[in-house]
Amino acid sequence: MQGSLTPSGGNLLLLTFFLLLWSQTGAAATGDLRSGSQSGFMAGVHYQLVTPPQPTRGGERVEVVELLWFGCRTCLAIQPQLRRWRERNQAVIHYRRMPAITNEDMTFFAQVFYAAQALGVLDDIHDDLYTAIHRQHRRLDDEQALADFLIEQGVDPQAFRTAMRSSFTARKVRQARIMSRRYGIRGAPTIIVEGRYRVDPGMVRNVGEMMAVLDFLLLRAAVEATPNGKVSPRP
Repeated sequence: MQGSLTPSGGNLLLLTFFLLLWSQTGAAATGDLRSGSQSGFMAGVHYQLVTPPQPTRGGERVEVVELLWFGCRTCLAIQPQLRRWRERNQAVIHYRRMPAITNEDMTFFAQVFYAAQALGVLDDIHDDLYTAIHRQHRRLDDEQALADFLIEQGVDPQAFRTAMRSSFTARKVRQARIMSRRYGIRGAPTIIVEGRYRVDPGMVRNVGEMMAVLDFLLLRAAVEATPNGKVSPRP
């Protein structure tokens, strides 16, 4: 996040959010958040540090990046809770999705992601694509099967095929592969908070705990965005 919080504009909104969470947690010092002692969430256990931290696009908001793969059943499983978390925090986060690419088998659905984004249909087919693959057990990892699915969705398969082979998609896939490596991810799903913290289901006991870790990291990112990374406790 660039800059520091000041009592104006979007920063005031983020600071207000931080103070609200601060009052709810009853944390006594910024150090409690940084060490994890107040929440019980510890770096290296419930989340990992991204080293080195990566640039963000959130401006005055905390950037949250969801790295996904449409072939991942767990990515589908966490969607309802992740959607509620995103909606609850939409005023203070800049949320974006990115395909996770840790091996070549993940490339096809990364191309699907960016082709859908280029055609403006990503939000329209996102949930149905997961459903078709994991609940209807359809193999959509080849162009003909994918074309049949797209026709059902009202998307022109020829236009989609062209978008998949475009220079835009090739460039975005290349960037996603680079960022997957820089974020240090092991696979999908993985959530990156403010370019600094990495969470995946292998670090937590269940989806509920994953959302609690995200709450903790969002609060921690807000602490670090305040001047000197400190805030005075309530009287």
